[in-house]
Parts: sequence; structure tokens; C-alpha cells
Amino acid sequence: MKSALNQNELATLSTVLLSNLDEVIFFSKLSGFIHDLSDEYKVQGFEVLSDGSTLLIAENGKALSSAKTLAKGQGLSGYVARMKRAYYSNSVKRDPIASTGIRDEAVEAEICLPIMIEGSVIGTINIQSMKKDRNFSESDLVIINEVFKELHSPIKNMHLYLMAKHLNKELQGKIEAREKELSSRVEIQVSRHHEDNTQMIGLSKNFLEIVQMAKKVASQDFPVLLEGNHGVGKKTLARKIHAWSGRKGACVVASCSALNESQLDRELFSSKGLMIQANGGTLIIDDVGATTQHIQSKLLRALVSGEMITVDTEQKVAINVRVIASSKVHIQTLVEAGAFKEELFYRLNTVGLKIPAMKERQDDIKVMAEHFLNHKKNESKILTSGAIEKLSQYFWPGNAHELKNIMERTYILTDGQYIEATHLPEFAQEVKIEKVEVKPSYIEFTLFDLEKKHIIDTLGHLGGNKTRAAKALGITVKTLYNKLHSYGLIEAREQ
Repeated sequence: MKSALNQNELATLSTVLLSNLDEVIFFSKLSGFIHDLSDEYKVQGFEVLSDGSTLLIAENGKALSSAKTLAKGQGLSGYVARMKRAYYSNSVKRDPIASTGIRDEAVEAEICLPIMIEGSVIGTINIQSMKKDRNFSESDLVIINEVFKELHSPIKNMHLYLMAKHLNKELQGKIEAREKELSSRVEIQVSRHHEDNTQMIGLSKNFLEIVQMAKKVASQDFPVLLEGNHGVGKKTLARKIHAWSGRKGACVVASCSALNESQLDRELFSSKGLMIQANGGTLIIDDVGATTQHIQSKLLRALVSGEMITVDTEQKVAINVRVIASSKVHIQTLVEAGAFKEELFYRLNTVGLKIPAMKERQDDIKVMAEHFLNHKKNESKILTSGAIEKLSQYFWPGNAHELKNIMERTYILTDGQYIEATHLPEFAQEVKIEKVEVKPSYIEFTLFDLEKKHIIDTLGHLGGNKTRAAKALGITVKTLYNKLHSYGLIEAREQ
């Protein structure tokens, strides 16, 4: 490869690329220039698409009549696009990373470099050699990277062009899919006595199944138990059940974990407490697993008898309250531990619904993120495919609450209309521990070796005490000494 760059040729190339804003021309001209520079068999130009796949569109300065695509992560181009660093293989036929690339059988070695700008990879250049003694090295990387450095302006222009092109394609797709989405998307706006306007949004099958089940049971007056992790929307769904129920009374919430027993007792059962406020309506008991046995007994009595005695006036009051309880802890485990009354659990669990966590609702992340990003905003912003991919790869321990907070923060901190992956915070990666079952391998042992090992292990376990070891082995001390002597572990005089 030529070590000195021809600045005049580079300047001419830069002018051509700046005056022709077309990816086919860009990769064709660039691959042709590097082909002349490297004097190797073939130079390929791959465009990195928005979904992470790579498209071979030029070779040795010529556009291909039919482009070839590699799936995300495949071949050297896919690997380099994902890792954002160059890679060279001087034995492509034995290299597993290079095994899925696009090359002729005669190719022996290949080097692949990312075309990067501001942390984004827009394409790769792959240089292939048929020479058996060709060993690509760091010096080759330096030369090609120097070319990219000199072509900074054309590369930046191509990045902006491709980003706009991909966004336009996404927007067109959104317009075409809008009618279909509206027919399947659950976007429910209801009110707490015509005041609550919270929303539940989702497209995933497991989410829709829960919502449909909630709709079916809403018209019945029996209690409902909603379980799920923190932030999955248990209180929101509870309010929806109240709205669908048609009950005329108010929907009120008792936050059990925020109050001690005495405070919660008065909050629920005083003459102006939540039980009275919810009469004819719905009482949402949030975090019911945090209640004490005393509160559980009073709740059970109210559910069974339909009446309560106020803690401040000691009056008996008839109540007609629909109870919806929620818990981030599985109540059955509390029952088994003796921390929750079994009869109350069965009363509340007349209908039990388990709301899935965000990591179980991958199909909903995009639509929820877009909603939280632009909800009640004067100017809408757009998530790029890269940003959506980054959001989808996170496991969301804080569920919808965490997603909402991040989207609102990102809206405030990001200038411009488009939200890219770099505008989002760096997310912690979920640690997945893979259990590997190691099967014991067979090792050949003679009976003599097996006996020797067992005797030595027994002595070691008993601290070398020969009397105790002999007893454990079921032999005499003399026999033990004889065996140890035969193993060469003691002298004959020790017998």
C-alpha cells in the first residue's frame, strides 16, 4: 500500500464527493480511490443501514447493479459497524468473524475500516487481497484513516444526507402505518369523576390480554388484585377499571406503604376516611402487602359484611365499595410466610391480574417512548432508529416510570427536532448469569487406584488420625498401615 498520499488526488476526490450527494457515487468513488491506493485485488464499499445491516453497493470504483445485504452483525462489515473499530484478518478462510462475508474464494486476507463521523458509522471499506503472504497491519489502518481524515467534510455531508434519508423513510412508514396502528393500539383516556386523564399505551400481546381481561371484569363488583413490579402501571389500570365499571362514586387511593398502622387505620376507617369517600365508587389499596394483620382484619370484615365501624365516632356505617388492591410483592408468598391473611388474599384475588414488566413488552417501548417524549409538548420531537434501538436494548428495572422520566429529561436537554442514541443517557447493562451444567467426565481408575484415593481422602478428612480412619473405613489399624505401606506413604517400621 502506498505510504504517501497524493494531496491533489485527495482534493479532487473531496470536490467530487461534495458536489454529488448520492451514496452510490460516494461509495463508488471512495472504493475506487482506495483500490488504486492499495493495489489490492478488491475494495468494497458497504453502507450501514439504520437497522444495523450492511449493504454492499460498490466494488473497485464501480456501483453494483444489484446490491447485496448482510444481516446485522454479519461479516467483517457488520462486525466493524457494531464494534465501531477496524478489524483485519490475514486468514479469512479460518476466521469465524469473517466467515459470513462477501468475497471470492481466492481471497486470503481482508481489512475492514469503519467510515465514522461523530460516533456514528455510515459505512465500511473492505480491502481484500489474494496474496498468500499479505499480512495487513496497523500501518495499513494509519494510511486509510488518513484518507478518511482528509475527507472529513464529504463524510460529514454524507452522514447528514443518510440520516435525513432514513428519517424520511421512517416518517413515511409511520404515515402509512398510522391507520393500522390506531385500530390495534390501546390508548385509553378516562377520568376520575371526569378529572383523571392518565393513559395506558401498548401494542404487545401480553399487555393487550391484560387490558381486555380488565375490561371484562370491570362491570362486576367483586375485588381485583393487580400484581406487578414497581412502575408497571398498576394504579393506572386500577383507575381504568373504575372508569369502565360505571360506578358513580369516587375513585380514591390508599397508599399503604407511606403510612404506619395508626395513620392508615384513620386514613381508611375514620368518619371522613377513604372508605367513606369511596362509598358507591372504588377504593384502590396500593401496596396492600405492606398492611399489618390488624388492618387486614378490618379490610376483610368490611368486604365480608359490607359495613365498618369508624375509628373516631365508633359508628357502624354501611358501605358499598369496590376494592382494587395492588402489590409489587406476590401476595401468595406473604400468605405462605404468615405475613398476610389467607382469607383476605382469596377475597382480593377473586380476579388476579399480573401486569407484565417493560422487558416483557419489547413491542411497546417505541410507542411508549414517543408518547412520553411529546406528551403535552408544544413542539414534537422524533426518535431516530438508533435511539429506539438503544431504548429497546435496555431492561428497564424502573419500568414505565423510568422510561417516562428519561424521555422528559431527554426532551428538555436535547436541542433540535431529532433525538439520536447519543442524546440518551448511558444505560447499565443487565447482568445475565448463565448456569452451565458441567457433566462429570469419565476417568479410568483401577480398583487399586480407587481404593488408594478413598483411603487418602478419608485420612485427610480426619486430620491424619489413623485409628479413626480405620474405623471409618471398616478395617483394622494394622490393615490400614499395611495398605499405606503398599502405597509407599509410610516406612515399614511404622507398622
